[in-house]
Amino acid sequence: MAQPALLAPLADWVAAYDGAALDSETRERLFASVFDYGCALWSGTGHGLYGPYLAALAGVPGESGRCSVAGDGRGFPLVHAAAMNAAIAHFWEVDDADRVSTSHPGITVISAVLALAQAFPAIARDRLAGAVVTGYEAIMRIGAYLGAAHYATCHTTGTAGTFGAAAAASHALGLDGAATLSAFGHAGTQAASLWQILDDGATDAKAFHGAIAVRNGLAAALLARAGIAGAAHILEGRRGMLKAWNLPAGDPARLVPGARAMIHDVTIKGWPVCGQMHSALDCAVDLVAAHAPDPDEIASVRLLVPQACLNIAGIDNPQTVSKAKFSTSFCIAAVLAGSPPDFVGLGPELVADGRVHSLAQRVAVTADPAFDARFPKERPARLQITLRDGQVLAQERSFRRGDPEAPWSEQGLVARAHDIVRLSAGPVDVEALQLWAKEFAGLRQSPGWRAGHIFTLGTNPAANREIAE
Repeated sequence: MAQPALLAPLADWVAAYDGAALDSETRERLFASVFDYGCALWSGTGHGLYGPYLAALAGVPGESGRCSVAGDGRGFPLVHAAAMNAAIAHFWEVDDADRVSTSHPGITVISAVLALAQAFPAIARDRLAGAVVTGYEAIMRIGAYLGAAHYATCHTTGTAGTFGAAAAASHALGLDGAATLSAFGHAGTQAASLWQILDDGATDAKAFHGAIAVRNGLAAALLARAGIAGAAHILEGRRGMLKAWNLPAGDPARLVPGARAMIHDVTIKGWPVCGQMHSALDCAVDLVAAHAPDPDEIASVRLLVPQACLNIAGIDNPQTVSKAKFSTSFCIAAVLAGSPPDFVGLGPELVADGRVHSLAQRVAVTADPAFDARFPKERPARLQITLRDGQVLAQERSFRRGDPEAPWSEQGLVARAHDIVRLSAGPVDVEALQLWAKEFAGLRQSPGWRAGHIFTLGTNPAANREIAE
């Protein structure tokens, strides 16, 4: 007799979750997450990758559907729209992140939910809210279960994110526990995303990982909805994911939901770069604010971080914005040079700044085994600056701005939003986006609210664009 599937308790919880019964704290957290997603989504319309990704992922020219893509006024098929929006929301690296699962939950979960809301307009708002919460639970729990050994090779957003999208879609479509477990099986057999893109300098391909997670997660739920059974033991089975990736079994307790939803544990990012370096950047900001060191008087900089930071954000001498987002030494140097790589500062001009590159050569980034032991529950960093006169300045942090331990106020979120949407292709109504997110979370009610209204809050620069064949 087969052992119970490891994912069965999570599947049952996803199916039974009651989005109408969210407490006020969870609704506030849900608001912050969907507001953050909206900012990331609209900012992506102004990225140089927007056009190429649209040409690649939006389907065959002439196809149409009920679902929207940010920045384009046409209708698209469900899966194409959801995948495209996931990629768009990841272009600038401003979307949310979870430090334990090392994933970006929002782009995989909310992109799927918004597309389903347009494709199936009868889905109730409370069920949409529940779909986001359950989707976050799935990607974060499964990503944490797969662990650091998995993340060393695979981008967890693309692998565990497939389960997040499948869970969100299963809940939104009203699947029971057995069907949701089948959706997990279909998700696992498709889960993919390899970090080889970083080794080969193909950083522009990173947004595709979120896109395929959404595409495959939606397909998984729709297969289960059609009554096609998936592998129940997709994680732990003889030919399941752990065997395929040669991974040790994780802690099964990580897969069982608790009293507090994991959406509370997400980080809303303070920098548009790889999240592995955020604590270090916050240290640099604190040192500059406290001491204002002259960049020309900096003799050397030593940064201690977990090895994961070097694995993902260890690029040296970046020549493009995309690569600068994964260059810890360059970004630290930019802060110390007075040109922080923030939401409005990280652009081609910064990447071309010879003074920053010169200072980056004095930045030594080293993995600290003590910090490895604290990762991923913490994101520790210690920054030490030695000036030419021998003075030593130091700063250490365990958490990042925007982590659950250091959350944004709503006022801070709104100010952040105004900075982020400056990256978009045109004006975005931040206040309307804020109200839309509050209504999504059930913090205010409007009889005319629609989930798809988010796609009308910015300009549509590509409304009449023909997609290149």
